[in-house]
This record gives sequence, C-alpha cells and structure tokens, in this order.
Amino acid sequence: MKRKIYIPSDRANETICLYLQDWEYFDYGNCKRHLQVLFPYKNGKDEKYPLILFIPGSAWHKQEMYNDIPQYAALAKRGYAVIAMEYRESDIAAFPAQVEDVCNALKFIPSIADNFHIDMNRIYLMGNSSGGHIAMMSVLFNAHGLCGALPKISGVIAECASTDLLICSRQPLPSWMKIRPSAVLLGVDSIEGNEELARKASCSEYITEDIELPPVLLIHSEFDPVVSVENSRTLYEKLNSAKHEVYYYEIEKNNMHGGAVYYDSRILDIIQSFCDGHAYDKFTIY
Repeated sequence: MKRKIYIPSDRANETICLYLQDWEYFDYGNCKRHLQVLFPYKNGKDEKYPLILFIPGSAWHKQEMYNDIPQYAALAKRGYAVIAMEYRESDIAAFPAQVEDVCNALKFIPSIADNFHIDMNRIYLMGNSSGGHIAMMSVLFNAHGLCGALPKISGVIAECASTDLLICSRQPLPSWMKIRPSAVLLGVDSIEGNEELARKASCSEYITEDIELPPVLLIHSEFDPVVSVENSRTLYEKLNSAKHEVYYYEIEKNNMHGGAVYYDSRILDIIQSFCDGHAYDKFTIY
C-alpha cells in the first residue's frame, strides 16, 4: 500500500523538547548527584528560556529520576527549561543536606546554561511532596542566611508539599512503615520527643514579615491521602498573614497525591500564569 500525506510546512517551527540524561552536578565522595535536563527547541531560533529547577518527591528517600520525564516535557513544551535534580536521600544525609544540594545544583547550572538556552535571570524552584518542602526550605534558609547564597529566585511552586513535619507526624503511619520518613530525614527514631527538631525543619518556623521571599504558588488536592492538605492551608495562612505574595489552589473533591492531575492542562495554565507574573483565576478545578 502506498499513500501520500500532507503536513503543513509551518509545523517545522513548532516547539519540541530535547532531553539530556544524567549530568553530574556534584560529587560528595560517597555519592554523585545528577540532573535530568529538558529544554524547548524551535527550529532556527536561538531563544533563552526561564528555568524550572524541579525537586522530585520521594518521602526524602532515593528519588526515581526517569518516570516523570514525559510530564516534565509538558512544561518544556510551554517554553521552560526543566532540570530535575537528584538530591541526597535522608538515608545517607540528614536535613538540611538537601538544601545544600539545591545550592550546589544552582552553582553548577550556569556552566551549562548557554548550551541549553537557559535564562539564569528567571529561575523557579518547583517540587512535589518532599520536593516541595525542600524548595520552600531552600528559599527560607536563604532569606535567613542559613545556607549558601542562592541566585535570585523568581518564584517557588510547591505541589502537595509536606511543608510542616509536625502536621505530617499526626497522620496515621502505614502498617508496612516502621519509621516515619520525616523522622529519617531528621536522623531520629521518632518525631515524638523530637518536636523542636521537627519544628526547625518546617517552613512556618522561618516565615516572618521582615524577610524577603519570592512569590509562592501552592497546589494541593483537598483529600490528599499521603500529605494532608493542612500543610498547604497552614503555609498559605502563614505567608499571607506575614504579607508575602502567595497563591493557593486547592483541587476540590480530589484525592490524588501527585500524579496526572498535577499535569492537567488547567494546572499547567496556573503554573504558566504564575511564572508570567499573573494570578490565574478562571475556574474551580475538580
């Protein structure tokens, strides 16, 4: 069978996504950490793209770095360079080692920025679950001078983020889990008896009116079964009362923790509007 097809020539100018795998950004001696790099490409055009440094969720344990590459590509096709960073898992390095990893990734990325058309003047930190916690803690530690200086961050996007370890500690522990992930993160056997340590690793502890923070976008499912929505509700109220720029979108009647719903086109519209400097308020998301 022989057939001809017609594809308009203007399709050649559409944005595609290119992917570079496993770029080492730091060698700690006992482990090397890597980046997954995705960036938009338009035929014949030399443009620079804002960077989303994505911090994957993993309950602070070892991250799976490849499964979400197609989802990251959805962001890249909207005009963002997306770099997913591997960070030291809590099993080998207690908090705040993960914040140090963010600093080291951001120190390394300028060395590859020209290769991948990255605009280092527009950097967004984005994370889901434990990755959202690390993203928020990074800008908060930076604001208080508690970590290496970060470059200017244009915004933080935290999805279903476990931003308050004390709230997390009140959720039932699954029968198969012996120690809470938050306890492993802190290097202790239990949050009970170590509440002050947990408080020092929670975002609300560092939010005051006198610090300078980038705009924050929070997204959380109403009935998230893994990380309680109270994490994002509490963080929103704290940021808002301290007069910081914060937007919160709660996905009503939804019980997903991460997954496809967070790459729904309506969620991507919200993220894109946020990165463009605009609040997005067209509809309720179910």
